Amino acid sequence: MPRFISVHLPRTAYFMGDVLEGTVVLETTKETPSRGLYVDFTGKEETQITRSSGKQSVTYRSEATLVTWRLPLQGEMTVPPGTYRFPFQFQIPLQGLPSYRGPHATVKYVLTARLDVPLWLDTVASEEIFVFYDRPSVRTYSEPVRFRSGGDGPEVYVELDGARFFARELIGCRITLLRTGDHRIRRVYARLLGAEFAQAQRQHEETTTFRTEVDVPSDRIRLGIPFAFEIPISGDVQSAYRGTYSYYSYMLQIGLDIAWGFDLVAQTPIVIVR
Repeated sequence: MPRFISVHLPRTAYFMGDVLEGTVVLETTKETPSRGLYVDFTGKEETQITRSSGKQSVTYRSEATLVTWRLPLQGEMTVPPGTYRFPFQFQIPLQGLPSYRGPHATVKYVLTARLDVPLWLDTVASEEIFVFYDRPSVRTYSEPVRFRSGGDGPEVYVELDGARFFARELIGCRITLLRTGDHRIRRVYARLLGAEFAQAQRQHEETTTFRTEVDVPSDRIRLGIPFAFEIPISGDVQSAYRGTYSYYSYMLQIGLDIAWGFDLVAQTPIVIVR
């Protein structure tokens, strides 16, 4: 091969606002005319929904561009044979969406080094870059959250210190069971649900992709007075986000399993960031 290009990076995962530094390495075995050497950084949100009817299917797609940058490293020239290194750096956008891949939606960032060769195929090397929320910007302060199940009979009342959490944290809550009367409570549970919503053209899909449930130990349960409970968040959750054609969100439910009756559920949306 007369020419080869590669991108050397110290890592492929970054927080928003981080400075990405790397090096483009270009190798040629003979003189190569070029219209320029560039580094492109692109970010896209894409959705795809397939509808089937019998043996036929139609796929709907939508796309939104999050970022598209071009950083020139070398102007028009003839590249002599040899190996050349071109350092570069730029800042990951402070505002954007976190990287995401789900059943119907994708948020993807790609770094591409390109040698523009006239009248021939360009020499290209690409690397996917994984972008995460900048942690200090996610939760600078906490606002208490209070929610309840409602109704005239038994009631579940829940208090949280805030509504924004990180993966691997504990969601601390205070639960109060009211007006239980003669109802027999079989268990109290906490359920965390994560769901993706995607729109492609005029088609919509909502898919629950994360679900975890834990029971409150019976010796912690009190009637009529608040009791504390902590709900663990696993480390492999997706980051909540809201884009142009898709979003990912979490719902926290505190449920009361009543014998010979329907479950009572108090629920509230929360934000979890990976």
